[in-house]
Amino acid sequence: MCRKVRTVSLAVTLLAGAMMNSAFAATPAVAVAPQYDTSHVYVAPADVDRFTQSFLATFGGKSTPQVVVNVLPVPSSTTSQLLQTPAGTVSLFGFTTPIPHPFG
Repeated sequence: MCRKVRTVSLAVTLLAGAMMNSAFAATPAVAVAPQYDTSHVYVAPADVDRFTQSFLATFGGKSTPQVVVNVLPVPSSTTSQLLQTPAGTVSLFGFTTPIPHPFG
């Protein structure tokens, strides 16, 4: 009985090891830059300043200067700024053009 348990245990261990190797092999070697390490918040352009004031009053911190940019691989326009708080950083966007699927 003890020998059978050892055999089954060895088989399970080998199977688990083989499964882990294939799982790691399937993981793509892709990394993202720091700008993707934030939560993204989308608000109406008219509400950006009010949201910024409210958010920073609640969590503390500061805002980077607001800029108008295209952050998508298709034509678009949005205001963009970072809200940096002790609890973390939020990327705030106020799109002035429709947000194309699947970005928003």
